[in-house]
Amino acid sequence: MVRSHSPAARYSARPTGGRHHDNRRENAVSLRARIHSPQDVAAGLLFVAIGIATVVAALDYPMGTVRRFGPGYFPVLLGVLLALLGAAVAIKGIAVRIEDAEPIGPWALRPLILIAAAVIAFALLVRPLGLTVATVALVVISSLAGGRFSLKRVIALSVALVALSAAIFIFTLGLPFNLWPALWN
Repeated sequence: MVRSHSPAARYSARPTGGRHHDNRRENAVSLRARIHSPQDVAAGLLFVAIGIATVVAALDYPMGTVRRFGPGYFPVLLGVLLALLGAAVAIKGIAVRIEDAEPIGPWALRPLILIAAAVIAFALLVRPLGLTVATVALVVISSLAGGRFSLKRVIALSVALVALSAAIFIFTLGLPFNLWPALWN
């Protein structure tokens, strides 16, 4: 079979079989073939989104100067660093071939909902009930998200996190958190 090398012959050739060829399917397969680690790409894009959201939220605060940072400086810096880190992770997921990379499986809703509920519970409980109760609630609710619940582990983690949080936020930084419910202070 002799092929014509003219531009008209190249662009007018139709695939046989009676149907028009669908380039969208080939493009999707080609894109999937270029993403070597879907988990890294998804995690990287999530980091980028959180970093951008942090920067946007922090822009409402004054930045200050180089010598005297304002309240918006550190969150903007962290947001930019998180977005850059996310971009690096996503690029690695596209550029670096990983032999054992698995596709992203279905989302497990129970852990996702329980971890979000734990963070929300902490935010709602820390002012009225204090750092101790809020931290214990955070640990108990988030431990239910895992496959195995161990009461010993929950108690040990709760005690360690309450002690560490109190040492850092209340005693070292002097933040105005109550350690116990307001009735006991």
